[in-house]
Amino acid sequence: MFSRILELIGLGGPEHDARILTRDARAMIDMVYGQHGADSLAKIANETKYQIDDVHKRGLNDPQFYQRGVEALTDLNRAARNRRDNIAWSGITLAIIYIKSEILGELALPAKNAIDGFIEKWAHTLEEDGGSEEPTSEP
Repeated sequence: MFSRILELIGLGGPEHDARILTRDARAMIDMVYGQHGADSLAKIANETKYQIDDVHKRGLNDPQFYQRGVEALTDLNRAARNRRDNIAWSGITLAIIYIKSEILGELALPAKNAIDGFIEKWAHTLEEDGGSEEPTSEP
């Protein structure tokens, strides 16, 4: 009942969750642009893409099976934060937001699109420079 009341005043429910995901995606992308150079941005984009692809593969490309992937990513995220691996932490955080956006569906499309745009802009640059496609975190 309490959640329904919150939803009625705009502080809960799927629309609220979608707004939070969109806000978090934009804030995270702004943060990585402010703290990292081009090489790191490419690594973050590749990490994000790798983690998203892994959840898709494990979840059989069906968002109803992605929650376990979010839980696994949360554990990876915590480990990256503890070892102060900012590139892995940033990439995994973006992947978590992306997968949660997919679970939520069309309401969270702006968050998903923001992360897609970041990946599209940067993921290929590391490969073009002859860099490794390997993610920085360990599964």
